[in-house]
Amino acid sequence: MEMIHVVITSNLRKCTNSVYLTNLSTTSTQPQGHTMANPTGFVIDRGLSPIDGQPYVAILTLESTNRKTGNMAQVYILCEDVNPVEAIQTGKDATICGDCPHRKQQDGTRSCYVNVGQGPNSVWKAYKRGAYPELNYFTLSQVLRHKRIRWGAYGDPSVIDPGIVITLNRFAQGHTGYTHQWRKEFASTFTGIFQASCDGFNDYLEATSRGWKTFTVVNKNASVAYAKQCPATVANSSAQCKTCKLCDGAKIDVFVHAHGSGSKYVTAA
Repeated sequence: MEMIHVVITSNLRKCTNSVYLTNLSTTSTQPQGHTMANPTGFVIDRGLSPIDGQPYVAILTLESTNRKTGNMAQVYILCEDVNPVEAIQTGKDATICGDCPHRKQQDGTRSCYVNVGQGPNSVWKAYKRGAYPELNYFTLSQVLRHKRIRWGAYGDPSVIDPGIVITLNRFAQGHTGYTHQWRKEFASTFTGIFQASCDGFNDYLEATSRGWKTFTVVNKNASVAYAKQCPATVANSSAQCKTCKLCDGAKIDVFVHAHGSGSKYVTAA
């Protein structure tokens, strides 16, 4: 049986080092003396955000009860030193959300569907308790073999080291990912890997002209002819992101009608 071989190379975007796969076998053997633990997640990246230079941390959790996505590995991008609830209240969530229009606005409205007081807050608190071990490529090569990764259960995954994203995607069965930072140069590495998060037809036109596949949010009453509706949101559908495979940045344009408590603030069509 083959071993996993990795090589340290310069990062695609940052000045740190990254590990890239040069040879991966699903029958890879465990290195001698290595012990396989059963953590609930891993710290996969931390550093300074390319958005504003403030510290962030990226945590991959291994199990999920999310009915829409199914049991995918979920990646949370969080402000390292600020509770996610406080980050929204103070505007410090810009570190991990950038100029996403669904952030809290000056008038107090917020159209983001994520309830940060639940999953993101729990993950951040667990991280602060030291519940998640550091990134271990061998362990993740084993536990991700039968899983798909959801990049951005909360936060924008374009801030993450591209080498880590590329490597973990090669371990996994597949992935989904979305970025609102598709206009930014630092996010261009993820063209063909993440969907460009768009808000309405004009965004769709601009993102596609830049080479992105798109995921467009429109208001509840909008009729869309330029993209395929997210199968998991079709009435009476049993589809889940875990099995859908469309939002990997390389296949098709997808749209979704706004949902969640903030959907009433979405006007894009």
